[in-house]
Amino acid sequence: MLKNLELYNDKKSRKQIIDQFYSGLNQENIHEAVTSLEERKHKDFPHGAVYFQNDLSTEKQNDLSLSKLDGLFIINEDDTQKGAVIPLQIIVQFLASNREQIAQEKALSLIQIENIIDRLELTLKSEEL
Repeated sequence: MLKNLELYNDKKSRKQIIDQFYSGLNQENIHEAVTSLEERKHKDFPHGAVYFQNDLSTEKQNDLSLSKLDGLFIINEDDTQKGAVIPLQIIVQFLASNREQIAQEKALSLIQIENIIDRLELTLKSEEL
């Protein structure tokens, strides 16, 4: 779970955590990450984890200011965890801005990346209703 968590809130650190999180995914588990984001369900990965509002106690949600449109992204580093609360909209923007690089690194087609972005945008729209 959350042990020795260092929480970052500045824009530069959040971008770095997003980048590290997605860099640590491979072709198989990037789809698991997308499903986790769509369903808003906790998922562990070899390099970290993602948590959502319903995965944490009300007290922890309040401590983190975690809304239903946010994810708590965790990167495991040695004996500590680096984390940031990141809105889903920022994740969609990251994927859209880096689609070519992500497609190449994860051996995915641009159409697959576009489908991932579309799925997350639909999730966002349905959550905002």
